[in-house]
Amino acid sequence: MKIISKVTLGLATAAALFLAGCAEAPAPAKAEKVSATITEASLGLRKTNLYAEDDTIAAQTNYIKKAAGSGFKFSRAFENAPPMIPHDVEGMLPIKIGNNACIGCHAPEVAKSVNATPYPASHMTNFRPDTSIGSDGKITKNGKSVNNTSDFLVTAKKVGKLSGARYNCSQCHAPQSVGNLAVENTFEADFRNAKSASRSNLLDNINEGVDTTK
Repeated sequence: MKIISKVTLGLATAAALFLAGCAEAPAPAKAEKVSATITEASLGLRKTNLYAEDDTIAAQTNYIKKAAGSGFKFSRAFENAPPMIPHDVEGMLPIKIGNNACIGCHAPEVAKSVNATPYPASHMTNFRPDTSIGSDGKITKNGKSVNNTSDFLVTAKKVGKLSGARYNCSQCHAPQSVGNLAVENTFEADFRNAKSASRSNLLDNINEGVDTTK
């Protein structure tokens, strides 16, 4: 009789502990809903088949047709961004060696007389250091041996005329245009001063963020 009582008491205690554990255990997490499979053909901004061009028609872009001197100047997209061309460029492109229609009006010595914007001092500056590579593979820039070329301090050399690196205006400047964007553009430029919206300060900040101690 005593043995039965002990067995019964043990079973009752075990049952009580089990029920208490169940009461305190957190409820099982609900299974997450599996979303529909996204195929690689549906990726990207365009909503047509990536593997075929038959049904893909780009939105029409209408470039400005204002005559030079009559267009509206947009603020720069960001600090030191190349400003957009506020007039028609029909007949001015492509720019070739010995044939650059832009400098006929935008050269500093001419711009004021034709009410055009002169290209800035940064366009009359050479930012490219004299570079050579020795037989041992070491890189020398402006007579200084460097290991990390990205940390090389840029030396601006005024050349007194349009630098060859800036001769092809259309590699940076694009004419204003009107068209439908595939996505909404919510970017807002944050200029450090009001003048930066319309003027370049590249020469003042060319080495900003460059660490030459490495």
